[in-house]
Amino acid sequence: MTATPCSPARNGFLCLLALAAGGCAPTVTLPTAPQVLSAHWRDAPAGGAHAQALPGNLGAAFRSADLAALIASALGANPDIAIAAARIAQARGQLGIARAEMLPVVSASGGLSATKTDNAGGPLFNFSQGFAGLDVAFDVDLFGGLRAGKRAARSRLVAASFERDAVALVVHAEVARAFVQHAALSDRIALLDRNIGQARELDRIIRVRMRAGEATRVEVGLQAIQVRQLETERLRLMEAQSRTRNALAVLAGEEAPIFAMPATGLGGMAVPALAMVQPGELLVRRPDIRAAESRIAAAEGDVAQARAAFLPRLRLSASGLGQAATLAGPLGATLAAGADLLAPIFNRGRLKGDLNVAAATQVESVELYRKALLTALGEAEDALTAVERTHQRETLLIEIVEEARTTARLARRQYIEGEADLARVLDAEHLLVQAEDARALAMQERLDAAIDLFKAMGGSASL
Repeated sequence: MTATPCSPARNGFLCLLALAAGGCAPTVTLPTAPQVLSAHWRDAPAGGAHAQALPGNLGAAFRSADLAALIASALGANPDIAIAAARIAQARGQLGIARAEMLPVVSASGGLSATKTDNAGGPLFNFSQGFAGLDVAFDVDLFGGLRAGKRAARSRLVAASFERDAVALVVHAEVARAFVQHAALSDRIALLDRNIGQARELDRIIRVRMRAGEATRVEVGLQAIQVRQLETERLRLMEAQSRTRNALAVLAGEEAPIFAMPATGLGGMAVPALAMVQPGELLVRRPDIRAAESRIAAAEGDVAQARAAFLPRLRLSASGLGQAATLAGPLGATLAAGADLLAPIFNRGRLKGDLNVAAATQVESVELYRKALLTALGEAEDALTAVERTHQRETLLIEIVEEARTTARLARRQYIEGEADLARVLDAEHLLVQAEDARALAMQERLDAAIDLFKAMGGSASL
C-alpha cells in the first residue's frame, strides 16, 4: 500500500490564508434573564395548618371521583398534549442531527467494468476491471461551533419537554374549570325548575282568586310573565350547559356527539385550601417559565455557533483502497490523507447577518422569559386575591339566600290571606331567584379560584 502525503507548502499556505481571512469573530453583548425581586405575596390568604399540598389531580382535592377520572382521561387523550409530545420527538431528532455532525463521515464506493463479447460459445460479458473505495472525513471542532449547536439542540429538547408539561397543566385546569361550570349549571337549572314549579303553583292560585273575584286580570298576566321569564332563563342555561359539555369533549379528546357527562352538581364537591409557594419558587415550579429559560440557553448556543462560523475550520480526510487493474491480477491499493484549514473569505456579510439574527433571537427569548415571569406573578396574585374574596362573597350570599327564602315565604302567605298585593310577592320571588342563582355562582367562583391557584403555583410536581 502506498501513501500520498499532503504538500507541506500547500498546507502552510492554507494556514496563513485562513488566519488572514478569518480574523476574529465579532463580539455581541447578550442580556441575562431577570431575577424575582418579590419576596412575599401581597394578598396571601391565611391558609394556616389546614392548607393542603398542591394535589396531583384536582378531582381528588375537590372530592369528585368523576372529575378525577375525567382529568386522567384528558391527560392521556388531549390532542394539544399529543401535539406537544410530537414536538418533543422533533426536538430529539434535531439533537440527533447535531450529535451526528460531530462524528466522522464515512462513505464507500465500488464498481465493476464489463465488456460485451462476440464469442457465441463463451460468456456474454467479460468482466475485466473492478474497484472499491473508502473515504473518511472529519471536521475538527476547533472553536466549539459544533458543540454550541449540540447545546442549543439539547436546550430545545428540554424546552419542548417543559412546554408539554405546561400544556398538560393548562388542560388539567381547564378540564376542572369546565367540569365545575357544568356542575354549577346543573344546580342553577335545578333551582330554576323548583322556582318554576312554585311560580306555576302561584299562577294557579291567582287564577282561582280571579274566578272568585279576589284577583284581577292584570295580576294573572304579571304572574304568567314571571313564569315565562323563568322558563326562558332555563333554556339559556340548558344551551350553556350543552356548550360546556362539548368543550369538555374536546379537552378529553373525545367526539362531542358520543361524549357522556355524569350527572353531577356542586353539592358533592369541597373547596380545598391549597398551599401556596413563595414568588421565587415559581422559577422552578412553573413549566412555562422553565421552558422560556431553556429557550434562552438554546438561543445562546445559536449565538456561539454563529460566532464560531467566522473562524477557520479544520477538516481531516483520508481515502484508501484504490482500484485493481484486472480481476485476475493483484489488488492494488492507495491511501491518501490530508488536512484542510478552511476559513470564510467572501461571505462575512452573510455570517454577520446570521450572527445578528441569532443575537436578536436571544434578546427576544430573554424578553419572552421576562413576560412569562411577570405573567406568572400576576396570575398568582389574582388567584390569591380571588381565593379570599370569593370566600367572603359566598358567606354574604348564604345569609342573603336565607333571608330571601323567609321573605318570599311570608309574602306568599300574606298574599293568599289578602294582607299583601301581588307586586310584593313578585318582588320577593324575584329576589329569591337572584339570590339562589348568585349563591350557586359564588360556589363555582370559589372552585375556580382554587383551580387558578393550582395553575398559578405550577400544579403538582407529579404532573
